[in-house]
Amino acid sequence: MRDPNKQHHHPKPPQPPRGDDKCKENDTATQKLINTERKLYCKELDVAAGSVYQWEENHEGWKEIKQKKKCLFIWTEKNYEVFRNLQIKTGTSLLQFNESIKDATGNFLKANKALSDGLKDVLKKVKDTKDKIYQLKKQAGDLKDCVNNSCNCNQWGVLTGERTKDCGGTNDDSPRPPECADIQDKFHKLFCIPNALVKDADNLVKAAADVIGIQVFSNIGTLENLQKSLYESTKAFDKHLTDTVKKDQEELKNYQGELIKAVQEFSKSKAMLYSKRSEFEGLFETSEFFCCPDCGCINKNHDCEPRLEKCKENICEICDQVKDTFCSEPGTAPTPQQQSTSY
Repeated sequence: MRDPNKQHHHPKPPQPPRGDDKCKENDTATQKLINTERKLYCKELDVAAGSVYQWEENHEGWKEIKQKKKCLFIWTEKNYEVFRNLQIKTGTSLLQFNESIKDATGNFLKANKALSDGLKDVLKKVKDTKDKIYQLKKQAGDLKDCVNNSCNCNQWGVLTGERTKDCGGTNDDSPRPPECADIQDKFHKLFCIPNALVKDADNLVKAAADVIGIQVFSNIGTLENLQKSLYESTKAFDKHLTDTVKKDQEELKNYQGELIKAVQEFSKSKAMLYSKRSEFEGLFETSEFFCCPDCGCINKNHDCEPRLEKCKENICEICDQVKDTFCSEPGTAPTPQQQSTSY
């Protein structure tokens, strides 16, 4: 968790000063008691130094873990947002677009079927018309045969005024009814028009059949399968996006929980490190005092006077300072001197 090559400085218990008259030890009962207490504090100081080292390692470890969990959470969150936005924008749009294509394809297929049925009906009617035209052509041929039959020359002479040799050979120029005007031209059209209509009917039948063939070979029906394939592919794609978003959401939730736990443990290690360092500092100061127990306030110059008056005054000063260390009047802030004293 920490770099093994990195140098760390850890607290060490103080060593008793040497060569100082104030700290010169003697063989009195008081000194022995002090030595006994000092050993106890030195042992506690060793334990406290180990605890500080332990919590420094713990603090550095959780600091690194917190950073890694933070990075992992951020990366997962970005990945989740990418797939979430893609699913909302692209996936939803594709599904709606496919619904529109499905409706349009359905309408197109209905129109195509109606067109196919209509073309088939046209072909049927064209064939029926062709049959009737062929009947008309036959009747026109029968009429022409009838006209050319010598047995009917008198009727032809009455209608047209023309008489062949078989019918007397003399034309009749007497006036005829208006209905008989241009009668020969009318008969000519009765004979030739059916022949032209037969050719037109043949062309119509061929054209109608060709149009049906074009409509069939355009293969409009395959659009239905293409639309279904596209619809299924789009649904599968959207499902993949939805599943990915759900999976990423669960992972994001888990990584968030792990990040919260890492932050909690990091904060805990920070608080514990501060506590252990404070405890070590207290033991350090106490041990240091026991190594050289000189209060500096004891009056040693006058044997018949109170010796601890100055110590009493110093303690009272501490009492006055403690009163304002953590407390202040409402609406007032501690002074810089009070803040520095509290720390």
